[in-house]
Amino acid sequence: MEFITSDIDQSYNYVIRNGFHLNENFYNCTGVDGFQLGVPRPWIGSYFLIVGVFLMIIYLPCLLVICRSDLMKSSCYKIMVWLGVLDICCIFVNSIATGFLGIQGATLCSYPIFIFSMGALGCGCWMGSCATCILLGLNRCCDVNHNIKIRAIFIGKKIYVTILVPMIYTFYAIFFTKTASFNSNYMSWFFNPLLPNGREVRTFIELVHRQTHFFQATDYVNIQHAINNCVVSGATTLIYTYLCVILFAKSRYIKSESMTKTQRQVTFSQLKFKGVQRIQVFFQSVMICFFNAIAAYIYVYMQYFTVPPFMILIGQIAWQNKHKIGTYRKEVHRLSIGGTEGKSTIPTQGTSSGTAIF
Repeated sequence: MEFITSDIDQSYNYVIRNGFHLNENFYNCTGVDGFQLGVPRPWIGSYFLIVGVFLMIIYLPCLLVICRSDLMKSSCYKIMVWLGVLDICCIFVNSIATGFLGIQGATLCSYPIFIFSMGALGCGCWMGSCATCILLGLNRCCDVNHNIKIRAIFIGKKIYVTILVPMIYTFYAIFFTKTASFNSNYMSWFFNPLLPNGREVRTFIELVHRQTHFFQATDYVNIQHAINNCVVSGATTLIYTYLCVILFAKSRYIKSESMTKTQRQVTFSQLKFKGVQRIQVFFQSVMICFFNAIAAYIYVYMQYFTVPPFMILIGQIAWQNKHKIGTYRKEVHRLSIGGTEGKSTIPTQGTSSGTAIF
């Protein structure tokens, strides 16, 4: 019960219920100058900010094109739209807000409510996007193997109930779990805000040397985030490995002696047409798993152990790149130029046919 109470007291839900004031038992900024604890990072901050604005300019029109197209008849793209919303929120936090705060040299006490709000949004949407990625991977597995029993949850109106699960998980993570706060010294987000415990501290270096005056590090452990990251790393790797194996097996099925000459000719034509798509599936699957795993494991490890600053920065960039992978790119380009190729493959009900995996 103490564990649950601690989570709520350090959550965004507590801040809303208390007139947008942080819980001073855990986040006491009295007498603390957040900018003196931080270090301005103009170059790396500018990188995050510029990349974030660029991604937003590209991503928002892409999402609108998808929403207004016939692709929305596919359960795959219904899931992708929700994932797109989460990606936009994460990009705003891990790129735009991170860049702005890095340039300023900010820490939690520089902009307490803003940073706490961004931390809640970023952490919650990250966890929600992890769950949605797993759901999307399962959907794509069902597209290429119709014998999978869970395929039923993606058919018809059931897809809306299915998507509701990661939505609820996202809002739970935003409002009811411990929130991360930004630290410009590492250009990243930590559940432990590294605040002095009622003592005047002038610089971050002085704070580091007076570790006994920190709040207890165990007060800031986010168990849900740690479990989420470990599960998503393993699950996405298994799912996308299975997807690649199935696609590879289908491409070799043409050599089977059980197929007639006509079947081989038809299958060869189909595979030749879809060959480039399947190569894209493989490489994008590898990239999804890579960035998911790097961001997930580094972010968990750095919350509990001492990590070199460059490794923390790698974790932050991996989180950013996780939301940069172009899942919409080809379809958006086709729709924006008015093309019609492939539209007939989008079903009006159930999962997509499997011809447009990405």
